[in-house]
Amino acid sequence: MLAHILTDWLAQIPNPHPEPPPVGADKILGLLNNVKWGAGVALVLGFFVGLIVWAGGRWVDHHRAGKVGVVMMLCAIAGAILYGIGWSLINSFAGG
Repeated sequence: MLAHILTDWLAQIPNPHPEPPPVGADKILGLLNNVKWGAGVALVLGFFVGLIVWAGGRWVDHHRAGKVGVVMMLCAIAGAILYGIGWSLINSFAGG
Protein backbone atom coordinates (compact mmCIF):
# COMPACT_ATOMS: atom_id res chain seq x y z
CA MET A 1 0.00 0.00 0.00
CA LEU A 2 2.76 2.43 0.99
CA ALA A 3 4.81 1.47 -2.07
CA HIS A 4 1.84 2.17 -4.33
CA ILE A 5 1.33 5.63 -2.78
CA LEU A 6 5.04 6.39 -3.06
CA THR A 7 5.24 5.37 -6.74
CA ASP A 8 2.14 7.45 -7.54
CA TRP A 9 3.66 10.44 -5.77
CA LEU A 10 7.01 10.05 -7.56
CA ALA A 11 5.24 9.70 -10.91
CA GLN A 12 3.74 13.17 -10.43
CA ILE A 13 7.11 14.92 -9.95
CA PRO A 14 8.19 16.40 -13.30
CA ASN A 15 11.67 15.75 -14.65
CA PRO A 16 13.17 19.20 -15.37
CA HIS A 17 15.02 19.59 -18.64
CA PRO A 18 18.22 21.64 -18.86
CA GLU A 19 17.89 25.13 -20.28
CA PRO A 20 20.53 27.13 -22.09
CA PRO A 21 22.24 29.88 -20.10
CA PRO A 22 20.98 33.47 -20.30
CA VAL A 23 21.59 35.64 -23.35
CA GLY A 24 24.93 37.14 -22.25
CA ALA A 25 26.51 33.80 -21.35
CA ASP A 26 28.10 33.38 -24.80
CA LYS A 27 30.06 36.59 -24.32
CA ILE A 28 31.18 35.53 -20.85
CA LEU A 29 32.33 32.15 -22.17
CA GLY A 30 34.15 33.89 -25.01
CA LEU A 31 35.94 36.12 -22.51
CA LEU A 32 36.92 33.14 -20.38
CA ASN A 33 38.25 31.33 -23.45
CA ASN A 34 40.36 34.38 -24.33
CA VAL A 35 41.70 34.61 -20.77
CA LYS A 36 42.58 30.90 -20.82
CA TRP A 37 44.34 31.29 -24.16
CA GLY A 38 46.27 34.32 -22.85
CA ALA A 39 47.31 32.41 -19.72
CA GLY A 40 48.67 29.58 -21.86
CA VAL A 41 50.65 32.01 -24.00
CA ALA A 42 51.99 33.75 -20.87
CA LEU A 43 53.18 30.43 -19.45
CA VAL A 44 55.01 29.50 -22.65
CA LEU A 45 56.56 32.97 -22.94
CA GLY A 46 57.55 32.90 -19.26
CA PHE A 47 59.35 29.62 -19.75
CA PHE A 48 61.26 30.75 -22.83
CA VAL A 49 62.14 34.16 -21.36
CA GLY A 50 63.41 32.33 -18.27
CA LEU A 51 65.47 30.10 -20.53
CA ILE A 52 66.96 33.15 -22.25
CA VAL A 53 67.72 34.84 -18.90
CA TRP A 54 69.31 31.65 -17.58
CA ALA A 55 71.43 31.17 -20.71
CA GLY A 56 72.44 34.85 -20.72
CA GLY A 57 73.40 34.72 -17.05
CA ARG A 58 75.48 31.62 -17.60
CA TRP A 59 77.08 33.10 -20.70
CA VAL A 60 78.29 36.29 -18.97
CA ASP A 61 79.00 34.43 -15.69
CA HIS A 62 76.33 36.33 -13.76
CA HIS A 63 75.08 33.75 -11.29
CA ARG A 64 72.16 35.79 -9.97
CA ALA A 65 70.69 36.15 -13.46
CA GLY A 66 71.13 32.42 -13.94
CA LYS A 67 69.19 31.74 -10.72
CA VAL A 68 66.44 34.18 -11.73
CA GLY A 69 66.09 32.37 -15.06
CA VAL A 70 65.81 29.00 -13.33
CA VAL A 71 63.15 30.37 -10.97
CA MET A 72 61.22 31.78 -13.95
CA MET A 73 61.32 28.42 -15.72
CA LEU A 74 60.22 26.54 -12.58
CA CYS A 75 57.36 28.97 -12.01
CA ALA A 76 56.25 28.52 -15.62
CA ILE A 77 56.35 24.72 -15.25
CA ALA A 78 54.41 24.84 -11.97
CA GLY A 79 51.89 27.19 -13.57
CA ALA A 80 51.53 24.85 -16.55
CA ILE A 81 50.83 21.93 -14.20
CA LEU A 82 48.17 23.97 -12.39
CA TYR A 83 46.83 25.13 -15.76
CA GLY A 84 46.51 21.51 -16.87
CA ILE A 85 44.82 20.14 -13.75
CA GLY A 86 42.94 23.30 -12.74
CA TRP A 87 39.62 22.46 -14.37
CA SER A 88 39.43 18.93 -12.97
CA LEU A 89 40.53 20.16 -9.54
CA ILE A 90 37.86 22.88 -9.42
CA ASN A 91 35.28 20.47 -10.81
CA SER A 92 36.05 17.89 -8.12
CA PHE A 93 35.79 20.53 -5.37
CA ALA A 94 32.47 21.69 -6.79
CA GLY A 95 31.17 18.13 -6.68
CA GLY A 96 30.55 17.82 -10.41
